[in-house]
Amino acid sequence: MAEHETSAVITASQLTKRYGELTALDRVTFSVRRGEVFAYLGPNGAGKTTTINILCGLLRRDDGEAAICGADIERDPVAVKQRIGVVPEESNLYPELTGRRNLEYLGELYGLSRAARRSRADELLETFGLTDRAGASFRSLSRGLKRRLTVAAALVHSPEVILLDEPTVGLDVPSARSLREVIRSIHRDGATVFLTTHNLAEAEALSDRVLILVRGKVVAEGTAAEIRRQVERARTVSVTFSGEVAEGALRDACPAIRAAAHADGAWRLEASDTHAALAQVVRFAEGQGVRVVEISSAGATLEEAFMAILQDSSRGEEADT
Repeated sequence: MAEHETSAVITASQLTKRYGELTALDRVTFSVRRGEVFAYLGPNGAGKTTTINILCGLLRRDDGEAAICGADIERDPVAVKQRIGVVPEESNLYPELTGRRNLEYLGELYGLSRAARRSRADELLETFGLTDRAGASFRSLSRGLKRRLTVAAALVHSPEVILLDEPTVGLDVPSARSLREVIRSIHRDGATVFLTTHNLAEAEALSDRVLILVRGKVVAEGTAAEIRRQVERARTVSVTFSGEVAEGALRDACPAIRAAAHADGAWRLEASDTHAALAQVVRFAEGQGVRVVEISSAGATLEEAFMAILQDSSRGEEADT
């Protein structure tokens, strides 16, 4: 990040979108700094794709403001489209055209000269490892190659901002890993990346900052480490006892434990408060006449923090009803 400017290139203020009585986005506010990877996370139906569709001009907002590179997305849509590249969850390329022709055609739409669009197509095909399949129709490519070509197509006009909607969904492990390297390469080249994904490990590995959206509302924002610290009292504790213990007795004696699972000779305990849970487990073992053979705790992963935030949000919704 040190080599990039830190000014905001995507801004949303009180962004609101309704579908009848359903509020898909409820006064969502955030900003994305120049040159960062911003992971926009949430469960299905949270409003992620709605946000991307508003940012790229496919949907009109009902209230609030949104701008990219200083251009309002509705008042100056041409300026916005010149600065963004969009990779939708489902590819928008032409199935009957070859990979090369898809890229050249998009270059033509963006006003590149014939020589420039041919050169750019060659460059992107080589960068994405697609040169040997340049003459194949898009429909004939594997899912992984289709995703690579779709990302390449979004870069034809060298945009400042890339919007990626679930870029690795449905890919096998090698293809997803390859595409993550492509995203890192785009980032290293200085582009700002706005990423939605259900893969929390992927978000943690790629992103500079994270936003979590639940039912159209922002519930958490910050670096992955900051998000984890928001639930730092929640920990997974691994405990091995010298003898057998019953889950019911363990849960009854240790109220700081929210969930328990036994596997490979050890208990994996989800603790609401690590310090309290450890003290309760030791007292429980003494009362059961067994010893604690091994005990360890680790900070929550982003996925664990995400789930804890969703649970807290659900409890808050229930309390309000």
